[in-house]
Amino acid sequence: MPLDPSPSRAGPPDAEALRQAALRASWVRDRRVGRRRVAVRWIAWAFWRYGLALLLVLVMAVAVVAWVAHLSQAGQRAPRFTVVPAQPAAHMAPPPSTEPRPTRQEP
Repeated sequence: MPLDPSPSRAGPPDAEALRQAALRASWVRDRRVGRRRVAVRWIAWAFWRYGLALLLVLVMAVAVVAWVAHLSQAGQRAPRFTVVPAQPAAHMAPPPSTEPRPTRQEP
């Protein structure tokens, strides 16, 4: 029942009809809000009861999978650094020999 005055009606809306329409709208809204509140309570209860445990199990599973993947890739990766033999320092070079070098003689 629309509450807008229509051109077909000449008089104001009936007060009882207006009251009944308002009560119906209030009742419908009250039931909708009540259902939503009950649903939110059930979801919150289920999350605290089962969701946290499930979330913890999933986090642990992801951590184990990541750890195993890291271990498997550790052997395949190149090392982070390579060992290069050090060049002898100039001051650490052996002293020059005092013996003369042999001269090469050609036949």
